[in-house]
Amino acid sequence: MPRVIHYTVSMPKPNSHYFEVDIEIPDAKLRAKNGMLRLVMPVWTPGSYLVREFSRNVLDVSAIDVMGNSVVKCAKDSKNSWKIDAGNAESVDVHYGVYAFEYSVDTSYLDTRHGIINGASVFLYVEGCENEEHIITIIPHKEWKTIATGLEKIERPEYNGTSFTAPNYDILIDSPIEIGNQEVYSFEISGVRHEVSVFGPSPVDAERFVSDIKKVVENTWPIFAEIPYKRYLFLVDFVGAPTGGGLEHLNSTHCLASRLRMIPEQEYRSLLGLFSHEFFHAWNVKRLRPKGLGPFDYNTEVYSKSLWIAEGITSYYDDLILRRAGIYSVMEYFDAFVSNINIMQSFPSSRFQSAEESSFDTWIKHYRPSENSPNVYSSYYTQGCVIGWMIDMEIRKSTSNERNLDYVMRKMYQETYSEENRGYTDEEFESSCNSVAGRSLSSEIFDRRVRGRESIDFQHYLGYAGLRLAPKFKIGNNKAYLGVKLRSESGRTIVATNLFDTPAEAGGLAPGDEIIAIDDLRMDLSLIQHYIANKRPGDTARILISRDGYLETIDSKLAAAPVFEYRIYKNDSASEEQQRFFKDWMFSDWNLPLEYTEYTPSPQRPKQFDYV
Repeated sequence: MPRVIHYTVSMPKPNSHYFEVDIEIPDAKLRAKNGMLRLVMPVWTPGSYLVREFSRNVLDVSAIDVMGNSVVKCAKDSKNSWKIDAGNAESVDVHYGVYAFEYSVDTSYLDTRHGIINGASVFLYVEGCENEEHIITIIPHKEWKTIATGLEKIERPEYNGTSFTAPNYDILIDSPIEIGNQEVYSFEISGVRHEVSVFGPSPVDAERFVSDIKKVVENTWPIFAEIPYKRYLFLVDFVGAPTGGGLEHLNSTHCLASRLRMIPEQEYRSLLGLFSHEFFHAWNVKRLRPKGLGPFDYNTEVYSKSLWIAEGITSYYDDLILRRAGIYSVMEYFDAFVSNINIMQSFPSSRFQSAEESSFDTWIKHYRPSENSPNVYSSYYTQGCVIGWMIDMEIRKSTSNERNLDYVMRKMYQETYSEENRGYTDEEFESSCNSVAGRSLSSEIFDRRVRGRESIDFQHYLGYAGLRLAPKFKIGNNKAYLGVKLRSESGRTIVATNLFDTPAEAGGLAPGDEIIAIDDLRMDLSLIQHYIANKRPGDTARILISRDGYLETIDSKLAAAPVFEYRIYKNDSASEEQQRFFKDWMFSDWNLPLEYTEYTPSPQRPKQFDYV
C-alpha cells in the first residue's frame, strides 16, 4: 500500500497574500498512470454552489524527483489540472503558491493578522488517490501561535510544524483552518467538546457569546437525538467590513460577521441565527443529505432539486431554535420569520420559480444576483423556510400537536444516515412528511409550492395558532409608487432595479437609467424618494432620464404603494385550541403580553424593500 500523501503549508510572507504549498507524493510510480501523475484543483467548494475557478489563484506549479534530485516535467493540461511526468520516480515533491486575498467563507485569505484556508481553494489532489489518508502540516508565520481546525491533530515530529490527518480528500477540504492569534473557548455538551475560535474584537462580551452558542447547541441536537461528531469547531471572524456569511462543514463551520451587525442588542440576537443555521447543517446537509450531494465531483456542477430542504428548512429552524433557546422573544422570532413572507409576497419572482426550480438553478442564479433577480429568482432559502413552516403547521394540526417537523427530520436522519449512510430522494422526504402527518400533504404543499408556483395562503396557516398577517405600516391608499430601487453613483441617481407590473415598467424605465429630473425639477436620490411618496396614486410623473448618453422623457402614471412589510399579530377571538397550538409552537403562554420593540437597525443590514 502506498505511503501517505503529505501536504505542508507555510506562510513566510503574509503581506504577499500567498500560501506556499508542498505536496510530498511517495511511491509516485505506483500512483502514476502510464508514468504520469495528474493533479487537480476543484472548481467549487461543497455548500457554495458556484463554479469559482480556484485554479486562477495557483502560481508556478513545479515538481522534483526527490531521490534523483532532479526537476520533473510538469505542464498544465486543462484549466484546473496539471500532469507530472513521474517516470520511475520513487517520490515526487510538488510546490506551488496560492494567492489568498478574498475574505469570504468560500475562499482562502491571508494577511498580516491571520490566515484562513478553505481546502478546495488551496489543495491540489492527486487524481485516483482521493480516498487515501492525507496528512497536512501547518507551519505558521513566526508571530502566530494558534491553529484552529476540525481536523484531528497527530504527533509527527519528523515534520517541521503542527500536523493533522484526514481520512480522505473530502474530509481534508471539508475542514477549514484558521491560523493566527485568535482566542479559542470551549464547552462540553453530553461529554462532547465544542470549541469557539474568535478572531477580531467585537462589542459583545466573549463569555456571553460563547454561552449563547452553547444554548444553540443544547437546543439543536435533541431534534435528531444524536450528536454525530467527536468534536465541533465554530470558526468565527468579527470584521469591520459590511460582509457576512457562513459555510457548513462536517464537524465545523466558518462564519464571518460584521461587528456593527451586533449593535444594538436586537441585531446581536438576530446575528446568532447565522451560527444556528450553520450548526444545524451538521445534521441537515452534512449527514442528512440529498442524493447527489456527496461524494462530490469537484470538476463540474452537481445539480439537485432538494436545496429547499437542505438550506430552506435549515433556515426555518435557525430562528426557531433561537426561540426555543429563549434567545429570541416571540415577537423577535415573528419579525425574523415574517421577513421570508415579505419577500414572497412582495417580489414577482415567486410566480416564476417553484422551490425545486430554484434549487436546480442555484449554479446560475443564487450566487449571481442581478438587477432583474427580484423579478425572476425566488431563493430556495426563502421558499424552503416558508414551506418547512407550512409542513410543520400541518403536521401539528393533523396530530393535535403530538408531532411536528422535528419528527420528520429525525426519521429521515435515522433511516438514511444512521442506518445506511446514503443520500435521500425527494420522494422519500415527501413520503416521510405524509407518514408523520398521518395524511397526505402532497396536493396542498408539494404539488402547489414545491413543484408548483401557486401563491400561499399565509393567513390559513397562521390561523392554526390564532394569528394573522397585517401590514407593518399603515400607509393608506394615498402614497404613490413608481416601482424602482435607486442607487446613488458619483452624485447621480441610477435605477438599480425595476419590478415587473409597475408604473416604472409600463412607462419604460430600465435599470441603468439616470434620473435627472421629475416634473421639470432637478432632484437627487433623497428628493426623488420624498417627491414620489408625496404625490397621489393616478398622478403622472414626467421623468427626464439619461440613457446611454441620450436624454429622454418618460411619463409614468403612478400607482398606490403596495405593502412590502408585514407583521404577525394575535387574533383577539382565538379559540382555546388555537391558543394551545400557539403555546406548543412558540414555547410561550398565550396570555403573556406581546409587543414589538422598535429599534434602529444596523447600517450593515441590507435594505430589502427600499423601493420608490
